[in-house]
Amino acid sequence: MLVRMSLAGLKRFVRSLRPEKETGAANVLFPPGFLASLERLRLVALKAIGGGLREGHRLGAYKGGQLEFHGHRNYVPGDELRYIDWNSFARLDKPYIKEFAREEAGIVHLLVDGTPSMGLGEPSKWIFARRLAALFAHVALLSKDRAKLYVFKGLQDKLEIYPRSGQRAGIRQYLRFLEEQALARVPENGAYESAGTFAHAIEHFVRMQPERGRVIVIGDFWFPETEIIAAIGRLAGSGFDVSAIHVLAPEEIVPDAEGNLLARAVEESGEVELSSSPDLPQRYAAELERHRRTIEDAIRRRGGLYLLERSDTSIEHALIGALRQRRWVM
Repeated sequence: MLVRMSLAGLKRFVRSLRPEKETGAANVLFPPGFLASLERLRLVALKAIGGGLREGHRLGAYKGGQLEFHGHRNYVPGDELRYIDWNSFARLDKPYIKEFAREEAGIVHLLVDGTPSMGLGEPSKWIFARRLAALFAHVALLSKDRAKLYVFKGLQDKLEIYPRSGQRAGIRQYLRFLEEQALARVPENGAYESAGTFAHAIEHFVRMQPERGRVIVIGDFWFPETEIIAAIGRLAGSGFDVSAIHVLAPEEIVPDAEGNLLARAVEESGEVELSSSPDLPQRYAAELERHRRTIEDAIRRRGGLYLLERSDTSIEHALIGALRQRRWVM
């Protein structure tokens, strides 16, 4: 039966009528040589940012506590005006940002979305997110910072955490932990409820009273916008620096609008088939962009960083794109 669906419902995972498969070498989570590729990427990243992570450029650097001045970088849109060096601006007629960081080793908390919708894409968002988490953990460890992984899945699930107290925390152990993680499953009756999942995960995280530092959320952010804004505020209000990497599958960014479409809410029950109208792609793109901007604005208002990445983006591109912003590492 062909029906019409509101755009708010449509934005939840529109895809063409074709099966989703995860086959081929591209979908192996950590293929042979992954560790070696991480080290090569680290060296490329150091060259890209013009220095070394041990020369002040640290993923775990955090705005809280006693700050030390580390230098200047070019101003980019979204930077807080209070960090502009106005004396340099008066002399050079060009804005530069003053950068600060704590001298002691910091910690980066990596929160990875393990809800069912992360299974979309080829390679899936779930594979991409875990590779990205491994990469950031590796960079943090090599810069003498610490990294902690958290996977959140549902309202009835506790956070999956690594390392816990007393656990060995080498990069191979991080990779093993990520390999062992599985997406939350939709029950047979299709009664999985995504609303409240993100808020539940953040509340659980804050109540554990983890060491304050940088929090990077990696996920698709298919949660109610009011919930996302409140959760980000909860993190920032608890003293954490909050950033986000927003991961979407190619078909979520540019759905195939030819012929009939299947609007599939993975985290809700049922699928709805509908016919497309000529302006459907434009309406969908506009609604997705509004949703994306809501998330980005919520992050940036709290002084955080935001990146949108496709799940089929190479990890090399994601890393270098992040580090070139210069505020992802200090």
